[in-house]
Amino acid sequence: MFLRGAESHTRSFLKAVSWRTLGTLDTFGISWFITGRVAIAGSIAGLEVVTKVAWYYLHERVWAVVPFGRRT
Repeated sequence: MFLRGAESHTRSFLKAVSWRTLGTLDTFGISWFITGRVAIAGSIAGLEVVTKVAWYYLHERVWAVVPFGRRT
């Protein structure tokens, strides 16, 4: 499925990666604080980075074709 919009697929992907880097660091810190174990925190952060990059990329591509709120 290819969705066309104002941004390239590469730009959407790089935005997703940069945002997830920050989000994953946050998840790791919270997980480490709650569990007290680096290994568990790393496992949680590792899993969520994969799933959330994919979801964010899809989210960006869908919104790229939605005209609502855009100025011409």
